[in-house]
Amino acid sequence: MSIDFTCQKCEASFELEAQDLIEGTEKIICPHCDTKAPANLSEDFVAALTEMRAQIATLSKKYFAVTLALEAEELEDDLDDDDDEGDEESEEDDDVDEDDDDEESEDDEDYDDEAEDEEQDR
Repeated sequence: MSIDFTCQKCEASFELEAQDLIEGTEKIICPHCDTKAPANLSEDFVAALTEMRAQIATLSKKYFAVTLALEAEELEDDLDDDDDEGDEESEEDDDVDEDDDDEESEDDEDYDDEAEDEEQDR
């Protein structure tokens, strides 16, 4: 499987084989201007690519043949939408967490009161 890249710096296109990236014999480097992808981003990309290939292989063997085409522009729109939703969800989660903390401290106070009552009864 080959992957087409277009360099954001020089706008040149180049192609790399997924297997070469996975094996580490190729790096994501523009052959025209030598722009390199950061190591951590490259490692994450290769890990995701490896997992995707494994899942596609399993799916293809048992259920469906898979053909896949991804365009970065399409993904950017999807990621922007997901980020917006994630921000809203984390704000909601923060509110819930604060409420939980209040309830826990009230519960702790109840237990403390019960323990004191038991000691006084003895």
